[in-house]
Amino acid sequence: MAMTSRQYDAIDESVGIEIKHLHKEHPKLGHDGLLDALRQQNIHVDPEELERYMKRNRITAERYWRPWKWVGLRGSWLVGIIHHRPARRWRLWRK
Repeated sequence: MAMTSRQYDAIDESVGIEIKHLHKEHPKLGHDGLLDALRQQNIHVDPEELERYMKRNRITAERYWRPWKWVGLRGSWLVGIIHHRPARRWRLWRK
C-alpha cells in the first residue's frame, strides 16, 4: 500500500458543518483563511477540494468596507484643465 506525502481529510457532513460554522463565525475569511482555520482545528483538507466545495455551496467571503471613490470624475472637474505635453521621441538615426 503506497502512502502519499500528504493525506487530506475528505469533506463529508461533519467537515462541511465545520466549514459552514467557521464561515458563519468569520464571514470575511476567504479560501485561504478558512483553510488555515481548519488546520488550526486539526482538519486537513485539500485546498482545491475546499475551493470547489465553497463554490458549490455559494460560500464567499464578505468584502471589506471601503469608502466610495470618485470613479469616473474627470480631473478637469476637480482641479481645472490638465495640459499634457505632446509625446516626443528622440530619433538618433535621423537628424
